[in-house]
Amino acid sequence: MEGLWKKLIEILEKESGLYKDILELSRHKTNTIVEGKVAELEQITRVEQKMLLNIGGLEQQREDAVNQLARSLNVPADQLSIDLAIDKVGADLKERLVALKDDIAAQLKELKQVNDLNSQLIEKSLEYIDFSINLIAGSPSDVTYNTAKGKGKDKGVSFFDQKV
Repeated sequence: MEGLWKKLIEILEKESGLYKDILELSRHKTNTIVEGKVAELEQITRVEQKMLLNIGGLEQQREDAVNQLARSLNVPADQLSIDLAIDKVGADLKERLVALKDDIAAQLKELKQVNDLNSQLIEKSLEYIDFSINLIAGSPSDVTYNTAKGKGKDKGVSFFDQKV
């Protein structure tokens, strides 16, 4: 059974490394958004997608390892939490598992904060772009045309769709 624990710890260490890389990439994304570098933002997003696919593969491996451990411990797999695993593991691996739990939890918390900030920055950028387009294009109520008979002004329709 120690081999299963080591396998789980190895998977969690790989996941932790990927989360650390994604966190660093997300921080870089914040600067990229602020600087308005769209091409670089697209590149970062592609790299992130690849990393997330890798995490998905590791998550599948982790679930398989947890299922095997649960069978070995005679515990339903959906009830085998990290805290229960820490209680069941030997003393030599307990410290590594606790450190991984704390490390991954901290990384995910910070990643959420950075992603929330990035979302807000993107939303504000889109609002600014929308405002700028409306300012440049003007509103349809500002567009006037003279009638053929010259009897004053009729409000017309702009040829440009302002909500591109």
